[in-house]
Amino acid sequence: MAMDFDSQLIESVEVRRQRLSASFLFGLNPTERRWKDRTNLFVFGLILAALICAFCVGISFVVNIIGNWLAEREARNQPQQQSRGLDQQRDILLPPTPTQPAAPPAASPADSTVLAALPPATLPTTQPTTQPPTPWRS
Repeated sequence: MAMDFDSQLIESVEVRRQRLSASFLFGLNPTERRWKDRTNLFVFGLILAALICAFCVGISFVVNIIGNWLAEREARNQPQQQSRGLDQQRDILLPPTPTQPAAPPAASPADSTVLAALPPATLPTTQPTTQPPTPWRS
């Protein structure tokens, strides 16, 4: 009989400790405990969603600033590159200007009889050169 009393006492102490620790950790009412757990999960979810949104907005802001900075930088460098490019294109596309041919030597009176006997020379016809269209000449 003594063993029964001791085992009952040990079991009752164990059950009491479990109940006290559960009430300390989770509260007295189990339904209220579930409600608080769900509310805590919901609040933590909202906080996590707000942090993710703030992170995305921050990244978008930084990317926008960098994009604007690169666009401004390219806009500043574009006129300089265009002027350099036009100079290079002019050098490449335009043919060199012809120089004045040397004047033919003067004919002596003795050559005039030989020249008179020659048939008149026909000059070769030259075709006008066509140049490829460019932005300033179309």
